[in-house]
Amino acid sequence: MGLTCYDVMVSPENQNTILPDESVATAFNVIKRSRARFLPVVDKDGKYLGVFTAPTLLKLILPKAATLSPLGSIGKKSKAKRGHLGNLSFMSLNEADFAEQLERLKVEKVSDNMSDPSNIPVTAPETPVMEGIFLIYQYKRHVILVDPKTDRFVGTLSANSLLEHVLTEAQDAGPEQ
Repeated sequence: MGLTCYDVMVSPENQNTILPDESVATAFNVIKRSRARFLPVVDKDGKYLGVFTAPTLLKLILPKAATLSPLGSIGKKSKAKRGHLGNLSFMSLNEADFAEQLERLKVEKVSDNMSDPSNIPVTAPETPVMEGIFLIYQYKRHVILVDPKTDRFVGTLSANSLLEHVLTEAQDAGPEQ
């Protein structure tokens, strides 16, 4: 059998996760410390619940007026342009303002700010790696690996984890003769 997503994943020991009841400010600190772009959200038993992303964090720091249109929130699928702010160059954010924003995020829960599940690819660890590569290509982001029997978070598959595996294999094989 060929490689599976499990064979080339980032293991849970190397992947930061967060509990759903944690604050967004806590998520900010984990993202900042680890330089992660996303955090799988898991319950105390390791069951996968969703993902909290760095772009979501940025959205929460923006003024509400920047993310709303007359029809509601502007998303990828929204065609609404009239009435929303085209840029924020007229605004400034100093360190005190940023600290105030973070203070506000201490009461926001991660569970209330997870990414839309339809935007996050999820598959089983035993999925063939070619399918994992295809999911990364389709969604332009990491793939979450979840045990289909227990719904427990198993790890993530990313372009970096794939490249690391390939580069490690190539280094172990030595130079071509």
